Amino acid sequence: MRLRDGSTLTETFNVKEQLSAVRVFIQLKTGDETPFNLMTTFPRKVFTGDDFDAPLDVLGLVPSAVLIMTK
Repeated sequence: MRLRDGSTLTETFNVKEQLSAVRVFIQLKTGDETPFNLMTTFPRKVFTGDDFDAPLDVLGLVPSAVLIMTK
């Protein structure tokens, strides 16, 4: 995951974890409580509120993906 400040976090999640687990992981690691979305660059997709309840495999984020934290 690439954070807003350009730094990165790396973590492995279960394919059936919800995207909200990734969001909570980022909030715990950064202490950042401000609202944010996640996106991929290729293919470009911005994940919003409705996506956070979906499992990572359904969202096409397995076997691996780079997520970018956005406003």
